[in-house]
Amino acid sequence: MSNKFSRKYRKLLLLRHFISAFIVFFVLFAVFLGIKSVGNNNFYIFVEKVAGYDFACFVHDYEPSIIVFGFLILELFMWIAIERSSSKKILKVLDSLEYVVDNSADNIELPLEFSDLQNWLNLIKMQNREQQHLLEIEAQKKSDTLTYLAHDIRTPLASVVGYLSLLCEAPDMPVIQREKYTKTAFRKAVQFEKLIDDFFDITRYSLSDKTLVKREIDICFLIEQLADEFYPLLKPKELHIDLKLGEGLYITGDSEKIARVFNNLLKNAINYSYPKSSIEIYASQTLSYITVSIKNYGKTIPADELGHIFDKFYRSKEYGESEESGTGLGLAIAKEIVRIHNGSIYAMSDDEITVFEVKLPVAEKQR
Repeated sequence: MSNKFSRKYRKLLLLRHFISAFIVFFVLFAVFLGIKSVGNNNFYIFVEKVAGYDFACFVHDYEPSIIVFGFLILELFMWIAIERSSSKKILKVLDSLEYVVDNSADNIELPLEFSDLQNWLNLIKMQNREQQHLLEIEAQKKSDTLTYLAHDIRTPLASVVGYLSLLCEAPDMPVIQREKYTKTAFRKAVQFEKLIDDFFDITRYSLSDKTLVKREIDICFLIEQLADEFYPLLKPKELHIDLKLGEGLYITGDSEKIARVFNNLLKNAINYSYPKSSIEIYASQTLSYITVSIKNYGKTIPADELGHIFDKFYRSKEYGESEESGTGLGLAIAKEIVRIHNGSIYAMSDDEITVFEVKLPVAEKQR
């Protein structure tokens, strides 16, 4: 873009120098014609009266050289004037660059010949303002989320400490009551662990390493492993996972990051599924992509929220600050990982069925 502007300005500058040379030539030619029209003798008599006989003789002897020299002198002055004017305009352009990064609403104004550059700089400035605004919103959401977490962490931690203290202080407590307190302490400890995981999600997202360590991944085997690991989380709501994966579906990617995508999607499905329902996972292959779909049965995601669920720190309005709402980072992280693997991720929700669909490029050996 800058080369385009510089080429255009160089052409304009050359045109100005050409025009100035033409004007100087025209002026001197007009003077020469004027001298001829009044007659050489009359002109030299006039010069002699003004500057003396010797100077008149000098003008007579070197008339062609004087005309050429005069042309060069006038052209030099014109060149200096044009360059000085151009330098001022270029300095104004350079001065305007510092306003590109400020947050003011004022537009940059440049000389007319820099109108294209002016429009381009104003566009960059507007984009910078919008980006800064988005960063401020994200920072505020992150701050709010950390505040919520800090507040929420106190409650389960205090409960765990409280119930364990009661158990320690009353060794002869009835078995039924001891069992009740133990289960409650365990449940609160699990809740505390989830909040700590959410906190580290924020930390990992802020310091995320976008470098990919790629290798061939058997996507079906990976999902089967994850499904087994989620058994303890399925049990409290009496959920079960129904796998319909097929065999030999390979992608090329970072196995740790891809595992995190499906880990986050499965967590999301478990959190928002109705008790005693199933989570269905399908995998299929086309010529270029492997598609994995995760379907769960739960409340329909409203249409106005569906477009925001992949936004960083977005939390469902319906669940508010409940345990299910989380930090609003899981789906955002999943989307970013899929993106850097040149894939795509979508969500559909209707009639109390929600489906997340992930498309990832097929490994080279399967194409």
